This record gives sequence, C-alpha cells and structure tokens, in this order.
Amino acid sequence: MTQPVIQKPFIDFYNLHQISPVSQDISDLKKHWERRHALYRHCGIPPVLVKGATVLEIGPGTGHNALYTNSLQPEKYTMVDGARKSVQSLKKLFNSHFSDISNCEIIESDIHHFKTDHLFDMVICEGTIPFQKEPQTFLKHISKFVAPSGLLIITCVDSVSYLSEILRRIISCLIFHEQNCHEIRDRLSAIKPVFSSHLKTLKGMSRPVEDWIYDNILQPFIGAYLSVEDAVTSLEDTFDVYGSSPHFLLDWRWYKDIHGQDMSFNGMAKELYLKNVHNLLDYRFLFDPVEAEAGLRMIQLCNQIYTVSIELQNHGVKKQPLERLVDILQRLSLMTDTFSIQTSEAIIEVSSGVVEFIKKNKFPENNLNRFSSWFGRGQQYLSFIKRV
Repeated sequence: MTQPVIQKPFIDFYNLHQISPVSQDISDLKKHWERRHALYRHCGIPPVLVKGATVLEIGPGTGHNALYTNSLQPEKYTMVDGARKSVQSLKKLFNSHFSDISNCEIIESDIHHFKTDHLFDMVICEGTIPFQKEPQTFLKHISKFVAPSGLLIITCVDSVSYLSEILRRIISCLIFHEQNCHEIRDRLSAIKPVFSSHLKTLKGMSRPVEDWIYDNILQPFIGAYLSVEDAVTSLEDTFDVYGSSPHFLLDWRWYKDIHGQDMSFNGMAKELYLKNVHNLLDYRFLFDPVEAEAGLRMIQLCNQIYTVSIELQNHGVKKQPLERLVDILQRLSLMTDTFSIQTSEAIIEVSSGVVEFIKKNKFPENNLNRFSSWFGRGQQYLSFIKRV
C-alpha cells in the first residue's frame, strides 16, 4: 500500500490534501456545549477555572471544540495549529460566533517552532499527541508551557482502545489491495460504503463520515500511540494526575493519609489503568476490574496487531503477516471471551474474514454483522496539575 511521504504526523497529510478532517456537527449548539461541559467536568475543570485564565491550545483544528472553551471567557486564548486549512476554518468559525475575539490569538505554526515567554494557566492538546513520531517527547515539550499549579489537558490512545480502528485499517488495506486502489479519492470511495453503516451504530457520532475515514483510516501512521500509562510516566516528575474521561480514577484513601511519599497520585492512576484497560476495548460494555497482569497481556496482544497493521501500511499486503494476524486474533478472542462474548465474536468475524482473504484474495466486507457495531473507547482524556 503505497503512501505519500509524510514527515510530520497530521500536518503533512492535512496540508498535502488540503483538508482538516476534524470538524464537528454543531447544528445543535446546546448539545455540543453540554458534551464539552461533561468532558471538562470529568477532567475536574468547572467553568469558573477557565474564566479569566490564560489558555494555550495546541492543535485546535477547525475550532469546533475551541468555541466552547472561548465561551467560558478566558482572559487570553492562544491557539496554535500547523495545518493551513484548520487555521482558515478556525478564524472563520470564531468570527461567525463571537462579536469580539480580541482575547484570541490564532497562530499558524508547527508547535516545535512556536516560541513564547508566557506560561499559561491551562494548556490543551486534544487528538494530537498519539501517533507523533516521539509522543512522549512531544508531551514533555508542550508541558513546558504550563505555569506552576496550572492545568494540562491531553488525550491518550493505546492499542486496546484503538483496536477496532486498527482492524478497520487492516480491512481497508485488504480492500485496497483487492481493488488495486492507490489514489486517496479512490480509496475513500472503496471503503466509505463499508464503514458508513458501522458509524451509524455510534449513538454519539458527531463527525462527518468522510472526515472520520480520512483521519482514522486513510492517514498513514508514522509514529506511536500514547497510553495513559505512557503519559503519566512521562510527566510524573513534574505533574500529578488530576482527572480523566472516562472517569476511571477512584481514590478511596483518607485525605489525611495523602502526604509526603504516600501521595502517589500517579502510581495509583497507572495501576487503575492496567486493571481497567479491558474496559477500553468495547464502548458498549463495562466490566469489573481485572488483575494488572491480565491487562498487560491484553495490551501485548493488541500491540502485536498494531505492528501488523503498520507492516501492511508500509510494505503492502503479504501472506505471512496476515497468517500471524489470524493467530493473534484467535488468542485475543479466547481472552476476550472470558468477559465479553459479543466482543470475542466480533474478533472471530474479522479473523475469519482474513482467512478467507488469504484463500481467495477477497475480504467479505458485507459479512461483518457482529464487527460493524464494535468500537473501542478511542481517546482517553487526562488532566494534570503542575507541581509548584
């Protein structure tokens, strides 16, 4: 599967095709506001924390989510994005929704070239860090813009939460190979009918189908994901975990016991992540926590599937990685069957389709009844407080 040369994740792909595939449906603005309020609430950020604050957002895209942040009346709101189409859309959107945007500064720049002497009360980086070439280095870089006691809000993605999309990327590779698709518009036409029906099963879907396909399927990955554990480990020397969405951080310790060496907010967060990582696999269900070792085994299997997807993306469809994929999927289905039969059946359906492709050079995309409604919990949001 031949791909254009992409050096900078997201930015190069968006600029190459003159797109910004991150728009949101805000026709019901009240509903959009309520969703963003719920997200900020999960992360421990009531509106009063934003009002009068200085805010830096890295990668705001088309600005649909940034509209809500600015509605909370920050004193200064700086937005930095390296995609030309995003910056154009962002300026147009803000001018159409606010009579006065003198508090806003919109800058077209790669974040690595952005310079400022100012430290911000709040730094937001949503949907940008995972799949950078070195996501943990990227995260540490943007964390330097946070003032002491300030907030950092980011998103994480791991191979478990993103597995359903990883499998859709693999299915797409097989369809492109079968139909000999190379041009991006031809690829979009080939898979849009397949995944449109899948996306209709998502109750909260708020993105155009084509945007979702460009961003999650057609965009080549050249970097690595960033798990919750990776993010916490990267920042634990200077930041403490504060909130999350999904809101999996539960601390039953008595507050009087939380001091000195026993504070350990970050260690607790990493342990809770491993015990609940299986809950990121399928958004339709919620399961009891498991032992951390079981979470690690699931991560390892999903990591191997991600590796196969990168092989197919970079080197084309070949029999050996597909056979390896079938073996991994079968092992994962056995593990998943212990807590979710429906998810296990969806995995088996994909495995059977890959077997059929190996035999007949055709993937049965119309026979994905169980898989079609399976999506993971995608991105996880984390908020951090910078220590004084």
